[in-house]
Amino acid sequence: MNTQLFSDSQFEQLADDVRRVLAEVGYVVGHEGLRKMALAAGCGESAEGRILFRGHQVAELRDRLREQYPPPAPDAPEAVLIRPREQLRAGIGNITPKLYDHQTGLAQGGALKGLTDVVKFAQMEPRVVSVGIPLSRQDIDPAVEQLDTIVVMAELTDKPISGLDPTVPETMPYLLEMGEALGHTAQSFISPCNCINPPLRLEARTVDVMLARRVFHGKQMMTTMTNIGGTGPVDVYGSVVLATAEIVGGLILAMVLDPDAPLMGYTATTQLDMRTGNITESSPQTVQVDAGVVQLMDRYFGGGTAVGGRGYITARRPGLQALFERFLKAVGYAGLVDGHALHYVGNGNLDNGSMLSVEQYLLDLEVSEALGRLWGAPSVPAAGDAVERIREGVLAAGGNFLAREHTLSHFRDELWDPTYFQRLTDTKTEQTIVNEAHARYRALVDAYEPTSYPDEVLMELRAVLDRARRALVG
Repeated sequence: MNTQLFSDSQFEQLADDVRRVLAEVGYVVGHEGLRKMALAAGCGESAEGRILFRGHQVAELRDRLREQYPPPAPDAPEAVLIRPREQLRAGIGNITPKLYDHQTGLAQGGALKGLTDVVKFAQMEPRVVSVGIPLSRQDIDPAVEQLDTIVVMAELTDKPISGLDPTVPETMPYLLEMGEALGHTAQSFISPCNCINPPLRLEARTVDVMLARRVFHGKQMMTTMTNIGGTGPVDVYGSVVLATAEIVGGLILAMVLDPDAPLMGYTATTQLDMRTGNITESSPQTVQVDAGVVQLMDRYFGGGTAVGGRGYITARRPGLQALFERFLKAVGYAGLVDGHALHYVGNGNLDNGSMLSVEQYLLDLEVSEALGRLWGAPSVPAAGDAVERIREGVLAAGGNFLAREHTLSHFRDELWDPTYFQRLTDTKTEQTIVNEAHARYRALVDAYEPTSYPDEVLMELRAVLDRARRALVG
């Protein structure tokens, strides 16, 4: 059960406001082909040339989403927070354009050297089980950047290479070939994300990606990125209305574009600080807007909407500021979106998702491990075992359990011992903690043992890259 952000009557008012925005304000659609399709499908057009949405289209979308995302039955059991204790399994890679440099304390633009180091680290860190593209590189032609990066990664790791968001629509056929060579289906390798340009605009290049995805009826996920006080209203209520209208209108357009595609909404809110001009994704208000959109979609527009940018935070350096911001969001989403289950996500992301810090990644893994132990079910002995051990410890050993065989045998099983946030007689400084994380990062890179995908896979990937270079770069 989620904590309700608005009252029932306020949610009803919100839903009415969303319908009015769609019918009276509408969308700018920058792709002429989709504009014509939308008008042919029954959309209206304002005097300013904006696409307007009818009430029956909103209702049809609601029914479609309800079919795809049926609500839980009234008697469905609540989620169980305690779960079997298990080893942490993490992924890495969010196509960030910058990499944090520990020596200077500044960001570096994505390049081959940084990509190589991060992939080597991922290969050697046992908790990393999958690798996505971690950096968007500026040292190569954008037309083939993602394709070239996949080849580089396959030459450095044998861990699963996960899917990606295509940044250049023309690369889609080549990415599909590479995904197949890596063992993926089109749906699992090509991300469904389509970002709406706030406020209420769908640009031509985004539609080109949607059209390329239509070839295999891939999921169409419409992502709203409302900026509170910048490209959206300054209040939570107004931004919830705008963001929800962007998702509903975007999904109607996606349904017009490909009636057979699965649909999904996504919300990733930011906020403008008018004192400094800075943007943050980690304030209480950004969490409330995201949660309000999810709750409103669930109530009135068919559901099927999740929070994107959960782990995006404002901190530009690894350390306590980053941990504070990520925990603030995690707690907020737990209560408002996730039925009070705490999910700590976004490992290593800094600067509103635009920078990767491997040092922060390691600190975030430690927090995730600690939370895993917190929610991991305790071991339960056979009936009577604990009573017998207490009897012996109290009556035979005078209350000294330290020297008991059971204590010595299970001490390491029962005590979770952190690597960086140690429970010592003197607390480490923040700089010491970050320095130790950096030393671990560099030690893993230095210990890297060459490995790769099989030769036949590498040959296939390189052949696809060569063809793409000739076709897209010349």
